[in-house]
Amino acid sequence: MGLGVALSVIASLGTSPISCFPYVVSEILPVSVGTVTFIMNFIFLLAQIAILKKDFNPWQVLQLPALLVFSACIDWNIMMFSWLPIDTYLLQIIWMLAGCLILGTGIGLLLLADYVMMPADYLSRTIASVVVKKDFGKVKVAFDVTLVCIAAVTSLVFLHEIVGIREGSLIAALTVGIIARTVAAKLSFLLKN
Repeated sequence: MGLGVALSVIASLGTSPISCFPYVVSEILPVSVGTVTFIMNFIFLLAQIAILKKDFNPWQVLQLPALLVFSACIDWNIMMFSWLPIDTYLLQIIWMLAGCLILGTGIGLLLLADYVMMPADYLSRTIASVVVKKDFGKVKVAFDVTLVCIAAVTSLVFLHEIVGIREGSLIAALTVGIIARTVAAKLSFLLKN
């Protein structure tokens, strides 16, 4: 999943929704995308606890080590793959779509495993199942669009222009949740006895 986020950053067509705000903050302050991703998702974990209260499973605290690895992988993959060619729009589209596919597949596999998810995804799932009682994929799309809007406002306020948000952000917002839901549904046969 860290590779998916990194590819969306590298493609320079707008980052994936989960990394829009971290990317914008990394343009404002001397912090990495991965560091801001960790802080933001830690806040999402606290939001889960606030929503679920006594129903919060202590096992879900394992999101923290998973989040630490995810955040480190974002920074590592950005560094390792920054050499990828993006000198044509077609190459940018290819890397952006690859990022969406990798990120959506990773989320779908985590959904399928029903084990430890990233806090942003678990918060989306919590909102879907507890707050609005809607399909996860649809809530994930709405959550992603909200993250992009927050990033856009932050970018305008502090940088006086929109950075990190372009057509790739919209494409990711509209597809990652659908890819995740599709992967989980298509591979659900693996869990049947």
